[in-house]
Amino acid sequence: MIDPHHSKAPPVCLARTAIATTLAMLLAAASFGAAADDGVSPGEIHIGTSLAVTGPIAVCAGVGDGANAYFKKVNDAGGVNGRKIKFTVLDDAYSTQRAIGNVRRLMSQDKVFAIFSGCGTATGAAVLSVVEKDSIPYLFPQVGLDSLVQPVKKNVYSILPLYGQQLATAIDYAAKSRQPKTAAISMINIAGHEGWTTVIKDKLKALNIQVVDEQLIEVTSPEKATFVTQMKAKNPDMVVMVDSAPGAARYVLEMQRQGWKPKVITGINTLTDEAFLRAAGNAADDLVIAPAATLPPTEPNAKECVDALAAYDKSLQPSGFTMFGCLGAKMFVDALKRVGPEPTRAGLIAELDKTKGFESGFSGPISFSPTVHQGLTAMYPIAVQNGQFKVIGAPVPLQ
Repeated sequence: MIDPHHSKAPPVCLARTAIATTLAMLLAAASFGAAADDGVSPGEIHIGTSLAVTGPIAVCAGVGDGANAYFKKVNDAGGVNGRKIKFTVLDDAYSTQRAIGNVRRLMSQDKVFAIFSGCGTATGAAVLSVVEKDSIPYLFPQVGLDSLVQPVKKNVYSILPLYGQQLATAIDYAAKSRQPKTAAISMINIAGHEGWTTVIKDKLKALNIQVVDEQLIEVTSPEKATFVTQMKAKNPDMVVMVDSAPGAARYVLEMQRQGWKPKVITGINTLTDEAFLRAAGNAADDLVIAPAATLPPTEPNAKECVDALAAYDKSLQPSGFTMFGCLGAKMFVDALKRVGPEPTRAGLIAELDKTKGFESGFSGPISFSPTVHQGLTAMYPIAVQNGQFKVIGAPVPLQ
């Protein structure tokens, strides 16, 4: 006779219940493991990058800082669909071989979900040589190489406009402002420089501006006196400069030391980073007109990224590089939210291809499609006035 007050289940029932529960857990884990791509676990999405934290373009560290700051903000609010974002940054010191080794480690050992961000033209090309042979997404490096997006690669997306587009747009804008008759070209010796030089010359020819001097400078060269002396002798009205932010600042400071300056200096987005401004100081006043992918951190609409950086690490200074890192992180988070609770690489790529007019609040709109993987179509015109970057017009459509 069964005691109605006896609440314990028979041992056989308990055993069956335990077995069923264990099987259900194992099946759930197996199901998740079979469906999940590398870098995805129940509570985390792991992404990584290689960029120059040290070396000749150590200012690139700001890109990683800006992204990590935004991810911290998102993680502190609960993450994306219940998962926190883990972002691993490996230093390549602007060495192509180290960049390749870093990315291979991230893919084979750390097994990241995506190679996210990065900075540096030569190292960006090196990373591309690895990831384009794989299905892993390579997202939003601060690199303006044509080969990133031309031809379109299914797994590679860029926000930053191509350097050729930046140069044609910047030259046209600066020429309308300062009316130069002659120009000089100061070009850094990195992969792609021949094509950018051609773009510059073609644009100057179309504007009836004569090229009177042309220089090719090594990225690691700290010495600028010889180049400035040579250029000063030709006295061009405009200087078109493609260099790192520190390198460009050294050039401008040497111009000041030699008591000479052109009507205007223009070039690519490196001229609109605070690393350039802090180093060049008042030597750049009323001299530089250049394009920027994002608003300067001093603008009110940049507050979201500036505040996130301060919450992440108060010792870090906001810059164009940190703003760009923040922009890429915000775009990634938006796409990840749209993928849903079970993220896959294929799902992320599909959602990125559907991106139409994404508004960050501190850049132009970003759009992608299956046939266009370069997101920004306009950049802010920036000048240096009284030691500060100033937006001098509405975003300018790229040429």
